Amino acid sequence: MTKVSAIAILLLYVCSTSARTFHALPSYDVSACPPLPPHTPSSINDLRPNDIKVVMSLGDSITAAFGLEGEAGALNEYRGQSWDIGADNNATTLYNYFKQFNPNLQGGSVGSHIVELCYGALCPPYQYHPAQDVLNGAQSGATITDLVTHEFDYLLGQLKSNAKIDMKNDWKVLTILIGANDLCLSCEDKNIDADEFERNMRATLENVRTNIPRTFVNLVEMFNISQVYTLSLTNSKCKFVHRTLPVECDCAFTPGAKGDQQRVFMDTLAQQYNARIRSIVSDYASKNYTEFAVVDQPMGRDTKISTFPIDFLSTLDCFHPSKVAHGMMATALWNSMLTPASKKATAISPVGVAPLCPTEDTKLYVN
Repeated sequence: MTKVSAIAILLLYVCSTSARTFHALPSYDVSACPPLPPHTPSSINDLRPNDIKVVMSLGDSITAAFGLEGEAGALNEYRGQSWDIGADNNATTLYNYFKQFNPNLQGGSVGSHIVELCYGALCPPYQYHPAQDVLNGAQSGATITDLVTHEFDYLLGQLKSNAKIDMKNDWKVLTILIGANDLCLSCEDKNIDADEFERNMRATLENVRTNIPRTFVNLVEMFNISQVYTLSLTNSKCKFVHRTLPVECDCAFTPGAKGDQQRVFMDTLAQQYNARIRSIVSDYASKNYTEFAVVDQPMGRDTKISTFPIDFLSTLDCFHPSKVAHGMMATALWNSMLTPASKKATAISPVGVAPLCPTEDTKLYVN
C-alpha cells in the first residue's frame, strides 16, 4: 500500500467519525506593538525585525502544513497558514509577525492545494505550485537528503525569478526544520544516521551561503516525535487510527515492547541530530561572516508533546500539527529569534505564550 492510498483510507475513516472538540486558538497579536524606526544594519549581527525583506523555508510536511485543517482539509497542504512562512491574512505565522514591521515583505506562501509528496529520497519533479508555494520549498515526506538539491533548487529558482526581490541587497530569513521523516524511517533499512544528517545539512547550508547573499538561517531543533504516540493514547479515535494504519510513522506507532524499543531509538537519534545542529551552528559562528549566519533555535529540544492537549494534533491523522500547534510553533520561533542564545527556551509551552514586542534596540540574535 502506498502512503497516499493509505492516507486516503484513513481519510474515509476520520470523516465518518464525530468532530473533535477544539480548544480555542490563542490570540497571538503583535499589531499593538509600536512601529520600529527605520534602520540600516551594518552586518548580520545588527539585524532588526524590520530589516528583513524576504522570508524563505525548507522542510517537510510540517512546514508544508499538511493536515492543518484536519478532516475538513482532506489531503491538502494549507501553506498559507504554515507556522513559519504562511502569509494568509490572520494566520499566526512567523512571516506575518515579520510583516507587521515590514508590510512589503516577500516570500510568504498562500492558500492551499493538494499534497506535494516525496517518497523518501525520491521527490517527483514538477510538483510545486509556485504561485501558492512562493518561497516555501518544503515537501511532504521529505528527508534531509531532499534539501540539498531538490528543495534548494526550487528555492533558488524562485528567488532569481522574483522581480520584487533584490537578491544581492535584501536581508533574508531562511527557516529549516527537517528530520521527522528520517526519524520515522529509523527502524527500517533506510536509517539516516547522525553523520549523514550532518553531511546533508552542511551541504545545504553551503549552497545557501554561496548562492543566497545576506541570509539569516534558523536551524530548528527536532522534537521527540515518538511522543505523538503517547499523546494519541489519550484519544480513542487516534488510538484506532494508529493501530489500524500506522503508515505515516510506523517506527513510532508500533505497539508493545518492539514499539517501545523503536521509540527509544528514535528519541536517541533525534537528540543526536540536534547535537549535530549545535555543532554546525558553532562552526559557522567561528567563521565570523558579516552577511551570513546559522542560528540554533532550540525550542523543540525539550518539548514534551505527551503533555499537550490532544488538539495539538490534526484531526485528519492524529499525527501532523493542527492549526493550534502551528500558531504555538510560530510564536515560539519568533520569540526565540528575539532572545539571546543563553536565554532561549528549549521547549514549547503546552499552553502557549504571548509574542514578544520588539523595540528599536531588539536584534535578531545570532548568538
